[in-house]
Amino acid sequence: MKDSLKECREYEETQLWRIISDRSFIMIESFDNPGKCIGVDYDKGDSELNVAKMCFNGELVLRDCYDADYGAEWYFTGGQLVNSFCWSAGLSSVMTVLFEDKKQLIKECQKDLTVYGAVGEALLKADTFMFVNRLPTSPIDIPDVDDILDGKIPKLTKSSND
Repeated sequence: MKDSLKECREYEETQLWRIISDRSFIMIESFDNPGKCIGVDYDKGDSELNVAKMCFNGELVLRDCYDADYGAEWYFTGGQLVNSFCWSAGLSSVMTVLFEDKKQLIKECQKDLTVYGAVGEALLKADTFMFVNRLPTSPIDIPDVDDILDGKIPKLTKSSND
């Protein structure tokens, strides 16, 4: 999704998107690349640190809509798109375009579409309500993104059955 923001050309196929909904979440499928949806860059087996980085300020990618394990579903709040994978991992990360200061007077949109979930600046998970038919799932649980990004990864304890 590098340089994804472009001047709008209403009928150009590379700029058309199809919204797929199951009444809980949506997927945003590329008209130009059928079967590819906007999602976070998650691969099965990614570490908590990788997930924290991708949900904190990660690039969005086109990924397989239907066979992907996680990352292509979004919850539409009416104003924001919250990534369901990041939310279920513990971060309310929204699809956004970041601003760039130009000489501290003019702010311009960067051209990359990203997912952003900085604690205190974005939606907090505790402040995000989802009215859904099914809960989003994630193989990762991030209790404190700041600790993980700062290298303070909590030690996992083994259960007595291990």
